[in-house]
Amino acid sequence: MIRQAKPEDKREIAELSYIIWEDMELPIVQQFTKAQVVSWLEQVITKTPYRTYYGNVLVYEVEGKIAGIIVIYKGEEEMDLEANWLKLDLPEEARKMGTPLPLKEAEDGELYIETVAVFPEYRGKGIATQLMHYVIEGHRDQKISLSCDYENIGAYHLYQRLGFETEGTVDLYGHLYRHMVIEKNAEQ
Repeated sequence: MIRQAKPEDKREIAELSYIIWEDMELPIVQQFTKAQVVSWLEQVITKTPYRTYYGNVLVYEVEGKIAGIIVIYKGEEEMDLEANWLKLDLPEEARKMGTPLPLKEAEDGELYIETVAVFPEYRGKGIATQLMHYVIEGHRDQKISLSCDYENIGAYHLYQRLGFETEGTVDLYGHLYRHMVIEKNAEQ
């Protein structure tokens, strides 16, 4: 079942977000403990509108447990959401680093899929595909975009099957990503 995230989902959303940040090799996950970063993520999920704020998250449940998430927001809101990270009560060494994701990934005028993440024990069951379909079908009147790591061939093929096309390349945090889009009213 796919549903809108609720504040009480903060732990699972934070854990899945951490997995993505770890894959991206962000400085914050390299310089602080997992417990610290997950704690800060939990705060921005419920208290401060950030990229992963629960209002921007849909969850996929299996037998009452969260198996995966998709994070979406308007491209023009991205940097305002990111700036909210600094509203947290952070230790000085974390505050000095600035925000975790200071680079703009989305274009204005796009609905941006920030994250699609599934817990390892639920992978290979089509959950990411179902989350993507849900967003695409619910937003056919909008241009939808995402960033796909060049090294993640499986995700790239999934996004192609769903109708996304590569519009360009962007370097984010030392990794090359495809900026992929699906245009308004695109047919499957």
